[in-house]
Amino acid sequence: MSKQFEAVTIPKWGIEMTHGRIVEWRCAEGASVQAGDELVDIETDKIVNSFEARESGTLARILVAEGDELAVGTLIGVIALGGHSIADLDAFIAAQSLAPQQPPQKDSVESAGSTPDAEQPLASTDVKISPALLRKLAKAGISPEAVAGTGPNGRIVKEDVDRVLAKGADVATGAELTQALTGSQQKVARALSVAQSTVPIYHLRRQLSIGNALARLKEQCPSVSGGLTILLVKALARALLQHPELNRQFQEDGIRAVGRANVALAVAREDGAVAAPVLTDVDQSSVTDLSTQLTALIGRARAGRLVAEDSQGAAITLSNLGMYEIDDFTAMVTPPQVMVLSVGQLRMQPVWDDETEHFMPQQQVTMVLGSDHRVVNGAQAAQFLQTVAAEVETAWSGEL
Repeated sequence: MSKQFEAVTIPKWGIEMTHGRIVEWRCAEGASVQAGDELVDIETDKIVNSFEARESGTLARILVAEGDELAVGTLIGVIALGGHSIADLDAFIAAQSLAPQQPPQKDSVESAGSTPDAEQPLASTDVKISPALLRKLAKAGISPEAVAGTGPNGRIVKEDVDRVLAKGADVATGAELTQALTGSQQKVARALSVAQSTVPIYHLRRQLSIGNALARLKEQCPSVSGGLTILLVKALARALLQHPELNRQFQEDGIRAVGRANVALAVAREDGAVAAPVLTDVDQSSVTDLSTQLTALIGRARAGRLVAEDSQGAAITLSNLGMYEIDDFTAMVTPPQVMVLSVGQLRMQPVWDDETEHFMPQQQVTMVLGSDHRVVNGAQAAQFLQTVAAEVETAWSGEL
C-alpha cells in the first residue's frame, strides 16, 4: 500500500533543543505544497527557522495554532500525498498521537478542563475543528458554535478563527487572558535562572575615558553611527586575542576555547525578549564593514529573524544601556559564555591630569565586567578590563 500522508513534526535543530514555538504558518490548510516549500516558522533558543516540506502534496491538516510551544517530535500538521478521505486522515493523526508527546503547559491560570489537550477527541461538540484551533478559541472565551466554518463539510479552519478573534468583543464571553511567554523568552528565563542560582558570577567596575577615541572615530569615519558600540566591540575583540585564556565557553563536558575574536551584542527584540547575536572575526573587519554588519545583525535580531549561526561562538557579550540614560548596571552572564561587559551612558567627568596637575573634563563611561569565576578569576578579569581600556584610550592613534 502506497504512502498516503507525511507527518509534519517539531524538528530537532540542535543538541539542546527540546521545544519549539509556532511563529507563523506559511501555508494555509488545504493549500498545495511542493517539496522544499517553507511550511512553518518555528522559534527556539532566540532564533526563528523555517521548516520546509519534505514531500509534495496538500497541507491537509494544521493541528497547532501560532504561538503554541511544543516538544520536539510533536505532530503539528499532515501533508496528504494524494487523494484521501477524512476518515483516513483522522486515523493517521490518531496513530501518530499514540506516541508519548505531550506539549508543555503554558498558561497556569487556565483551569484543568478549559484547555483540551491536542490529542483529546472533541467529544463535547459536533463542530468540526482541530484541537489546536479549539484551544485557541477557548483561550479567547469563544464557543466554536459561534464560528462559521468555511472548510470542507463546514469544518472550521484557521482563517475562520482568525476572523472571529479579530472581532473580539462581538463574541467573547469576557474570559480574562494572560499573555504567555514566547519561546525565546522562556529560553532566556531558564538560562538566566540557572546562571543566577548556580554560576559563581562576580562584577568588577571601572571608568573609561572615551572622548578622544570618539573624536578620532568621527574624524576618520564621519558617516559611521554607533561609535561607542563600535569602539567597545573592537576593543573587546583585541583584548580577547591578548587574553586567549579567557576566550572560552563553559560547556557541560569541559571548557572549550572559542579561538576567534567574536563578540556578542545584547539586542532588545520587538517582542520583549533579548537576543545576543554574534559578530565574528571582529579583528578582521574595518570600522565601515563592522558598522554595516552591526546594522544588519541588529535589524534581524529585533525582528526575530536570527538563524542558529548568528548566536554561536562567543565568550563575551556587550550590553549597552547608555541610550536609556543608565549610568551603570550589572548584566547577567549567559552560559555557555563566561563574561559580559555592561556599559552605561556617556558623562562629562573631571579627571586628574598628571601633566597639568589639574582636573580636566573628560567624556567617560562606566564599564562593569561580569565574569564566571569557574573560568575567569579576579586578577584575570581586572587585567582584561585594563586591556580593554588601553585599547580604547591609547590604541587608536593609527588608522581605524
